[in-house]
Amino acid sequence: MQISTTANCNANALHRAAGFTLVEILVVVVMVALFAAVLAPGFFLSDDRELDQAGVWLEELLATVGEQSVFSGELLGIHLTDQRITPMRFDPEQQKFVPFGGDSRAALESREFKETLRLSWELETVEQHQYDAPPGAGYGLVEAAEARLVAGEDRDDRERRPQLFFFPSGEATPARLKIELSGDHRNSAPLEITLNALGQAELLKEDEP
Repeated sequence: MQISTTANCNANALHRAAGFTLVEILVVVVMVALFAAVLAPGFFLSDDRELDQAGVWLEELLATVGEQSVFSGELLGIHLTDQRITPMRFDPEQQKFVPFGGDSRAALESREFKETLRLSWELETVEQHQYDAPPGAGYGLVEAAEARLVAGEDRDDRERRPQLFFFPSGEATPARLKIELSGDHRNSAPLEITLNALGQAELLKEDEP
């Protein structure tokens, strides 16, 4: 019986074309690893830069809101969520806080962080800070401000009420704020910004308590 060599050759060619050899697979794996090693530091650097820029921006915003409150004689505030910061002003006519606006107040516009960043905060007591301040600084004023808000607020307004208050006297709600990378982007230590009862904001460095 005659065997067709042509059929055998075609079968072998089809078999070779059906998959990759071990050497080819290893070459692809090595190339992917090299690309990852080159590109990954760039992504991390980008995340770090975003974190640093957000920390500097928040420190400057807190200082600017405090200064604006003193210069304008207005009661101001900042509403916080985990990804958004909204400067606000107390409207005497409406008897409630409204978002800050106006062309001359561009530096106080709200800002939404990128999805890779998260904001958290903790309101503090005067005793937690190492500085001389009048007893109850910031807190008596906060209670007075909140008492004024009840008349003009509805439930939605109360949910949008600022957590941080800034007073024309120069005082503010003491707080510690933290910005950190979220999820798989947590490759850097979080940044912390303190706001004391005298309205002074400070971005803490990694080696500072």
